[in-house]
Amino acid sequence: MKKIFLSFTFVTILSLISCKEEVKKEETTLQETETIETPTKEVTPFTKDIETAHKKNDFLSKEAVSYTIVVKFGGQDYLDAKFTQSVDGTMIKMEKADGETIIYDGTEVYTNKADGDLGRARFDIFTWSYFFALPYKLNDNGTIWSDFTNKPFYGEEVPTGKLSFESNIGDAPDDWYVAYKNPNNNYLVGAAYIVSYGKGKEKAEEEPHAVKYNNFTEVEGIPFSTDWTYHMWTNETGFGDLIGEAKLSNITFSKLNTEAFKKPSDATIVPLNK
Repeated sequence: MKKIFLSFTFVTILSLISCKEEVKKEETTLQETETIETPTKEVTPFTKDIETAHKKNDFLSKEAVSYTIVVKFGGQDYLDAKFTQSVDGTMIKMEKADGETIIYDGTEVYTNKADGDLGRARFDIFTWSYFFALPYKLNDNGTIWSDFTNKPFYGEEVPTGKLSFESNIGDAPDDWYVAYKNPNNNYLVGAAYIVSYGKGKEKAEEEPHAVKYNNFTEVEGIPFSTDWTYHMWTNETGFGDLIGEAKLSNITFSKLNTEAFKKPSDATIVPLNK
């Protein structure tokens, strides 16, 4: 009986060891599979420098940011609104001084003004929030970087890179930007761009514009430009005549209140019209 018991015990131990080995193999295989299925987006030194200077990690550690923006074009008032948005841009709320509220809930855009300009509403909620968050959007999914060259910028040559997008990214995937980096502090100091929304790429490229970021101030250690100017632009000469300006104030971080981005009861959906 003793021999039989010892034999049984030995077999049992071998079985347990074998089972443990199988579990380890399965765990190793699973880990290897998960690693293979998680691709890493390549970040260029150009964009990495900008993200570091603008404290991207600190910015994304917050939940929501709000600010007031006043925009003028051609000497005329264009927009006076308060923006509140999640730091990743998946939820945006724009409260205009005229009483219109426009909300992007991550899927659809809504307005409480049924007789408003729906095309402009969709353009405004994405355009101005994107200009604000641009230093943190440089390596979003679908971004493509190329043409890293020095270009003239107010009497000096500064590093630039061209940002374009994969198809089906955002409302206007044909848009492109040429980002300008301050070589001394790596701040994003300007960006040429086209607006293809509503008119197409070919028409938009006939008259590219550019935004210049001025007067940086820190909010909780994170730098923001509070004075933007808009200019005519060409690839050869760079920034040209002044055509508009935007002033930002009351930049504040807060907790994210998801209830504030839900579809209003009186909402009108704002469709995408390309």
